[in-house]
Amino acid sequence: MSDIFEPASGFRGMRDPDARALARHMTALKALANNKGYFGVPLWEQALRCFELVAFPLLAFVLLARGGGAAAAGAMVLALHYPRTAYLGHDLAHNQWGPRNDAKPRFMLGAVALFQGFGSTWWVEKHELHHAFPNGCRLNDSGVLAPIDGDIDSAPWIVWDKMLAEYNSNALKSTWGKLLASALLRVQTQLFFPFLSVARFNWGWRSVDTAARKKKFGEAALCAAHWILGLTLAAVLTPGPAWTGAAWFLCAQLLGGFLLAIVFVLNHTGMEVYDASKAGGFYDRQARATRNTPSSIFFDWITGGLNSQIEHHMFPTMARRNLPKMRVLTKAAMLECGYAYEELKNRDALRAVLISLGDAARA
Repeated sequence: MSDIFEPASGFRGMRDPDARALARHMTALKALANNKGYFGVPLWEQALRCFELVAFPLLAFVLLARGGGAAAAGAMVLALHYPRTAYLGHDLAHNQWGPRNDAKPRFMLGAVALFQGFGSTWWVEKHELHHAFPNGCRLNDSGVLAPIDGDIDSAPWIVWDKMLAEYNSNALKSTWGKLLASALLRVQTQLFFPFLSVARFNWGWRSVDTAARKKKFGEAALCAAHWILGLTLAAVLTPGPAWTGAAWFLCAQLLGGFLLAIVFVLNHTGMEVYDASKAGGFYDRQARATRNTPSSIFFDWITGGLNSQIEHHMFPTMARRNLPKMRVLTKAAMLECGYAYEELKNRDALRAVLISLGDAARA
């Protein structure tokens, strides 16, 4: 594969991005990865994910019943369960276990809805749009950049990028909405971490609401059952008053939501927000708006492989455990084609996110 990255005549370092060359390189890398079997999730790994799906919450509730320090450890276990289960749902939605409408992936997505509390009907549609246009916008009738990728706009709660400040100002029609947005915008950097912590509650409600509106009542029931059964079991199993069990369950939700959300925001926030009509195709859009964070056994586990976000966006159906194996070749291809390959330490990526939030607040 070394000939794929043979520099063009006269190449000296970075040059203007060549979207067509990048598409050729990525197509070749996809073929190479397919030949190496990087897209398949073996049965042993599928079995491990199923075990993990059940074992984590079971252990958490057993620890809760013991009380004291064991209960605190159980809350940590349950909090870790939520991002880990979300990564499984992510894999299934990306057809990594086969077409998601087949029997096994469909059954597993139902299990994720029960054990996780949010479902695929709401998530898949918005996530596929995110993959098609990460950080992408279009000019609306007023000539203002409006987000295509809904993940980059959470007004009135957070304006993620200064490029969207005018859009959000115009989009909020009611006086109350404008006042709320104005007040929150000024302190959004300070409120950033608390907002991440409550993300799971928002995702859970939107999952139930979307599934019910689309008449997928089974999925809506499974998502709702997660919260009802979880609170009930916690209240029954806690050795203290019932309210302490409910508090234990909700604290695990807050921590689990924070862990999952922080993984997501490090990957795209602070990267380019662009007019999609001026982008050079699928791979160009991914390269513009995606960054990586460090890879190690621990980071790959805690992030579900999404720390290799560039590779995930270039090869979205690739099994997560194989994404780090593509870093070197992907970086070489992007640099050869004139693209920056942004790879930041977690601390630096978080700093970039907070700077972007601060710039948006002042815009």
